[in-house]
Amino acid sequence: MARARANKNLARFERSALVLSGGAALGAYQAGACAALEESGVHPNWIAGTAIGAVNAAIIAGNPPHERAARLRWFWNELGRLASRPRPPGPGAALRAAWRRWRRAAAPPAPSGAGEPAVSIAELRALIAAAVDFERVNSGALRVVLGAVNLATGAETLFDNDRHVLGLDHVLAGTPLPGLPPVEIGRQFYGGAADAVAALEEAPPGDTLCFVIDGYDPAPGGGGISRTARAIAAMRRIYDLRRRVALLGECLPPAVRGELDIRRCLAEASNATMTILHLVHEGNAAGLAEKMADFSAAALRCRWQAGESDVAMSLAHPLWLAPPPRIAGIVLHEVRGGVAASPR
Repeated sequence: MARARANKNLARFERSALVLSGGAALGAYQAGACAALEESGVHPNWIAGTAIGAVNAAIIAGNPPHERAARLRWFWNELGRLASRPRPPGPGAALRAAWRRWRRAAAPPAPSGAGEPAVSIAELRALIAAAVDFERVNSGALRVVLGAVNLATGAETLFDNDRHVLGLDHVLAGTPLPGLPPVEIGRQFYGGAADAVAALEEAPPGDTLCFVIDGYDPAPGGGGISRTARAIAAMRRIYDLRRRVALLGECLPPAVRGELDIRRCLAEASNATMTILHLVHEGNAAGLAEKMADFSAAALRCRWQAGESDVAMSLAHPLWLAPPPRIAGIVLHEVRGGVAASPR
């Protein structure tokens, strides 16, 4: 019955969107959530990602719907296997280390440049290339936006398949794993996660169901600052204002609506609403670096299952997919650490 109710409510949405942030090994939570969405019949037609979220986004966009869950699982199994293996120094270790030092000296420092990455950049490139069909990514069947930080200017940059031909460098530009070197694109170096939620501003108006999936997001009152919450709050003010302008416009007589200044105001109106389901796996900053670096099979399996469980909870909730109040441009629901919070 819950599945039938969810399918009925999903039919009212014009767009299904995914926003995937960073978190390195915590990205397995995103992968489990995305696999559960695909297996529940929720196929995104708009997706934004940064850091490890850009990798998950590329795998989703680079495979047909019936293969996405399997490719996500393959990628994370292989990434965990490579990251967890013992790596004794071989004859070429000193040469490789010297090469990495030269590359880092030639490029601006990335925010996550300390330490050695869980897997080498060559290994990660090979895994992504095996899991992603970039012709499909760039086909336009699914809107894809990948974020990174320009290390020379500090500006957050969005690479959009509506304007760019996306490739491996764009996926890696947001530094999916700590310790990876910056990526050069168009003679500019990129590294570090951008605000993936801000990419939603690029989406055209339309009733939208958006899953914002964070491997890590600071818990309210815990001393950290949630970029996701801040970005959603800023976007909410704009959406709510446009929705209220539309409601006021409906109350005006035709003669007034025809006035030039009123027409200009009403041009900013929108009847579209966005339902955001914010899923957060980890909100505690204690030991965060160790959690992000834990690619053990047990840890990845636990995070994957948590993502599946949180998606099931969201889709089965009796009110979360129902039409929101007419005055609301955005309605926010949250699952944090497996516990559903009150709607906001």
